[in-house]
Amino acid sequence: MPDSSSDYELNTTRSPLHATSVTTGDRDRRMHLYYQLISGMRNAKRIDIIVSFLMESGVKMLLKDLGQAMDRGTEVRILTGNYLGITQPSALYLIKQRLGERVDLRFYNDSERSFHPKAYFFHYEDHSDIFIGSSNISRSALTSGIEWNYRFSSETDRTNYEKLYNTFEDLFQNHSIVIDDEQLRAYSKNWHRPAAIRDLDRYDASEEDEDTKVHVLYEPRGAQIEALCALENSRAEGAVKGLVQAATGVGKTYLAAFDSRNYQRVLFVAHREEILKQAAQSFRNVRCNDDYGFFNGEEKCTDKAVIFASVATLGNSRYLNERYFAPDYFDYIVVDDYGIIGLSQKAA
Repeated sequence: MPDSSSDYELNTTRSPLHATSVTTGDRDRRMHLYYQLISGMRNAKRIDIIVSFLMESGVKMLLKDLGQAMDRGTEVRILTGNYLGITQPSALYLIKQRLGERVDLRFYNDSERSFHPKAYFFHYEDHSDIFIGSSNISRSALTSGIEWNYRFSSETDRTNYEKLYNTFEDLFQNHSIVIDDEQLRAYSKNWHRPAAIRDLDRYDASEEDEDTKVHVLYEPRGAQIEALCALENSRAEGAVKGLVQAATGVGKTYLAAFDSRNYQRVLFVAHREEILKQAAQSFRNVRCNDDYGFFNGEEKCTDKAVIFASVATLGNSRYLNERYFAPDYFDYIVVDDYGIIGLSQKAA
């Protein structure tokens, strides 16, 4: 499953970064808020973001530059909302997974007042800039969606800048809750895909800005991101086996491919030849190589990085022995049992 908003390198030669105080979106790339935000991230000492919702598509666009800023010592705080479930759990998991505890990520937490701000603060050595307007963090809102945003500086309008920044500080410090692992699990467990997200996804999918498009890559998305984080956490606690049960369409085979891509020798076992062939294509897409083979009634491949084996053949005592595979040959084993994926790895 290709993901058109995966990690990527920007083509900034066609749309060079330049400073502007107004962004309006549409097809003029110079009017996209996205370019202004990454320019700020590359120079700011501190970054504060307050938006009513976060979507996976927008988070993926900003993660690389946010991470690089934090590597330089930039402090990042993000305040977002959870009303109506527009904020996607996968967006939060991505932030936690890629940026870890370095980012101060919080939910607005005041049931008495609605929450619809969209502002981005960039604090430099001797002044601060703020972009304020209509853009939440989604692909279309940062690029070609009709979104109006205005930038001004603490140098040119200190009075109004301080009003906004002081309000942000009050909301962040006194009307928020930290999104820790427990809070994120609870939000994800209770989250139901709202109808509004269908429209937002449609807008993101129709985004045609070639500079922010990506080459066709295969990266986790949606529930896959959540599952991968859960598997990583389980490993950190010492687990070497896992079981994944998810609805049709989530992409459990791709999930297994993503989870196993850092392991050298992988075994995928299933009952049906059709599943093995489909799985081989999925693993090939994720690993970007042809180092795989089949162990079934027709083939007995034993020298590839990923082996796709049928239960009937591999389970036969003629083949399930050290002549073909040593007991510790595989680093990672996937068992597809009619839609339920079992995962096992070598103990560290």
